[in-house]
Amino acid sequence: MKALLRSLPIVLLGLLLLGLLASATGYVLRQLDLLPPTRVSMAAGAPGSAYHDTAVAYRAILARDGIDLEIIESGGSVENAGRLAGGSADIALVQGGIALPETVEGIAAVQLEPLWIFARDATANNPRHWPEGRVAAGGEGSGTRLVADTLARITGSSALARPGAEPLGGARAGEALLDGEVELALFVAPAGAGYLAPLLDADGLGLVTLAHSEAVSLQLPGSRLVTLPSGILDYARSRPPADVELLALETRLVGQENLHPALVNRLVHAVLEVHGEPGIFPADRNYPAATTSGVETNAYAAKLLQDGFSPLEPFLPYWIVAQLNRVLLVILPALLLLLPLLRVLPALYGAILNRRVYRHYARVHEIDEELVEKGSTLGAARLRALREEMNAIERKLLRANLPNSYRKQAYTLLHHLDYVRKRGDELLLDADD
Repeated sequence: MKALLRSLPIVLLGLLLLGLLASATGYVLRQLDLLPPTRVSMAAGAPGSAYHDTAVAYRAILARDGIDLEIIESGGSVENAGRLAGGSADIALVQGGIALPETVEGIAAVQLEPLWIFARDATANNPRHWPEGRVAAGGEGSGTRLVADTLARITGSSALARPGAEPLGGARAGEALLDGEVELALFVAPAGAGYLAPLLDADGLGLVTLAHSEAVSLQLPGSRLVTLPSGILDYARSRPPADVELLALETRLVGQENLHPALVNRLVHAVLEVHGEPGIFPADRNYPAATTSGVETNAYAAKLLQDGFSPLEPFLPYWIVAQLNRVLLVILPALLLLLPLLRVLPALYGAILNRRVYRHYARVHEIDEELVEKGSTLGAARLRALREEMNAIERKLLRANLPNSYRKQAYTLLHHLDYVRKRGDELLLDADD
């Protein structure tokens, strides 16, 4: 019992510090919405488009974890960006170069989207010479249409300017080109888009490399030049017969900035599963990527893409693992603050115990000074009073609740006290005589 009482101050202080840590942790946990949402909406393209096909693949992957992906059909990237801005979609695929609101974060740059220009005459590489009314330049609300508008401004092409260009995109534009309804067709799409396969295989069509393509890439926001290697489509038939230089933009998976971290975790899993295989362009080896051009990247998504997933995922529910980083961001600083306090704690405890002894030294010193300086003039009554006061100090020291390791200081003071008391006793004998 005495040992417990002696340790009580340090125990109470330790409990106080642990209580503060528990309170901080509890507050964080209350603020966190640990369980992920069971439903998320995604703005994609029209059925049959590459974006819509990608959304369908994401939906199947998210369904494994009980998350229902609602696919919102749209005209394409421009409309997708508008739905994000209006808050009617949680996530979306958006073509590079398209401005996004500040409330949106990038989850991943998933793949490249080249600007495919198919023509019956592949030598027609200057948009200024393209025939008006014979160019399919993408449907309204699509990224292709936005690129066509920008090319019209850069090159001064009347064939791409409104209303001369045909508002056709995707599979419908491919059919029109194969049927001879148009002479050229533009597509901003990943190489895996289903409607590109028959165009790449058609004998009467060729891929166009824009004249002055480097100059155009410098003026087309978010674009870069990539090379389609010769023979990559069909080695036996040498398709394409020579390297083709194409403009390309990134496909970005973006979402609202308040996306649940567990949902971000699952989306990154889906991105890696759907887009993880290298494509036909050498630059495809760099995707999926953590850096999304033109928009701030979600920090957790970037960490997953750069560092990989936690080794705890096989053993814990993914939504718990997804929250650990957020909790640790608060707990670790708290622990870093507590560690110095815990190191100071023994010294503080020792100071408290030592004070039980050393606080008496000042009074013992005062009594000794009085005996030395005024001893011969002090009366017997005063000397007896001082002796009784020293006896009281002795009783307090003997009753002090001290661990054995601190008892030495008490006995040292008792020794000094006895020395002063003997001086007083000698003076008391002289006074009684």
